[in-house]
Order: sequence, then C-alpha cells, then structure tokens
Amino acid sequence: MPFQPTYDVPPERQAYTIFAAPESGPERIGLLMLHGFMGSPVSSRPMAEFLAENGVTVHCPLLPGHGNLPHKIHNLSRHAWLAEAEEGLAFLRQHCNQIFIAGHSMGAVLGAHLALHNPDICGFIMLAPLYDLPDWRIKMVMFGRYFMKWFYPLKNKMTDRDIFLGRVLDYDPSIDPNDPELQDWLIEASRLPIDGLDEMRKMAVLGRKSWPKLHLPVIVFQGGSDPAVNAGNTEKLFQRLGTPDKEMKLFPQVGHELMRPVEPIHGKVWQKILVFIQDYSGIGGTGEKPILSGGSLLK
Repeated sequence: MPFQPTYDVPPERQAYTIFAAPESGPERIGLLMLHGFMGSPVSSRPMAEFLAENGVTVHCPLLPGHGNLPHKIHNLSRHAWLAEAEEGLAFLRQHCNQIFIAGHSMGAVLGAHLALHNPDICGFIMLAPLYDLPDWRIKMVMFGRYFMKWFYPLKNKMTDRDIFLGRVLDYDPSIDPNDPELQDWLIEASRLPIDGLDEMRKMAVLGRKSWPKLHLPVIVFQGGSDPAVNAGNTEKLFQRLGTPDKEMKLFPQVGHELMRPVEPIHGKVWQKILVFIQDYSGIGGTGEKPILSGGSLLK
C-alpha cells in the first residue's frame, strides 16, 4: 500500500500521478519521479505537467516522513523510503509499459536502487544527485544519534541558514523569515532529527556502492551554485557510473532546485529530459537512439 501520512500534508505536496493524453499511443511511457531528503512532490509537479502534455505519464510518491516540516522524519528508516520507491514503481507498471526513473538529490539513490533491481528500466535521470554529505561534520550523526535527538541549524553559525529556512518556506511560503516574533518558532520548525540525518548518510553510502553497477542510459543535471550538492562530487559520481551511455549537463549559476520554475533554466532542463525520454523510448522523438559515450553525443 502507498504511504498514507498521519500528519498534515498540503495538497500540493502530496503524491501525484499525471496521466498523458490517451492519444499518446498504445506504448505508454511512464516516468517515476523520486523527490529528495526534506523535499516533496511539489518540486517536480510543474515539470510533470509539461511531460504529460508531451506524452509521458508521471508518478511521484511521497516518501514517509516528508511533506510537512523536517522533524516528521524522526524515527523513520531509509528502508521505508526504499519501500515507497518500489511501491511507486509497481503502481506505474500498472499503467505504462516503458518506464524511466528520475531522482532529485537523495531520490537519485532511490532511483539507482530500483534500476539495479529492474533491468527493464529504459533510462535514468538524475537531478543534483546525492553523492556525499555537504559537510563532513554531519557524518558525526552516526554517533550522535545515540545521545542527541535534534540538530538546530538556525542556532549553528557554521551552517547555511538559507538552506534550512528554505525547507520551512517551501512548506508555508506565507511565512516572513525576518519577522522577529517568528524567530523562536523558526528555530523549532527547522530542526532536524539526528537519526534522520544518519539515514540520509547511509543512503549516500548506498549510492556510492550503486553508481559503478549501473549500465542503463543515464543523464545527470547539476547546478554549479548548489548549496546542498557539490558540483565536484557530482562529477565524481558521473565518472564512477558503470554505463558508457551517459551525459552530464552543468548549469554554473543554478542552485539545487534546477527543475523548478524559480530557476530561469528550468525550461531547458524539462526539454532535455523530454528529448532523453523520447530518444530512449523511440516514440515521439527522433526515431533514433543516440549513443552516448562519456558525455559525448555520437550519431
């Protein structure tokens, strides 16, 4: 059964399925979209609407503990996230016979896990994929989870305040982060469970074990100004991919949410993803499957 949250999740942050128009043909193409740590389906919904208008059915599940404020991730295991990704794939198989996977940030690790266990996946799209934690000190959560419950990023001068405020504002855009009366509430609202951070750390480890084993077509998108995923780490990931059929797109001035309309280049990302799907499904695209070797397009 799909995850059913017991806490409040705004409608726009809930799981979605957007079906392609019936005239897209008998060979239905599907994309399983997997969001990242502290994210939700809201980040990919506009892109999904674009893809559905162009013949691709998109399903994005809500990972357990997500959709609300970050503290809801407390007491949840990475295995619950992996299970929900598998559930999402099983659901999409009921409606589509050619399936692609896209993963944003930690969602890319979930996607890699599925691709390794489902050799019929047609292609894999990674958006700002998780390779390692952005700060080595976060790795200390492997010990800290046993004697600390919460990490308060807004109390820590060493952390990037905007990253964590962004998670709260994404949940409720009406909040004024500069309102003096909200400062104590913001500290609590942005707190992160130490055990949840450790589960993300373990997901990064799983990803580093998975990248060399992937042998399907892969395209990677990365922003050069991403505060959460270092572009240099994404280059390491790209080099470790086992498939020769790979391509990487780097946008120097772009942040972590490169597929959202807030980024001016989002249209280029959407279009490139659509072309990738069309080329590797052989439906509605050029009719030819390009051969990609180390990021170079060979006709």
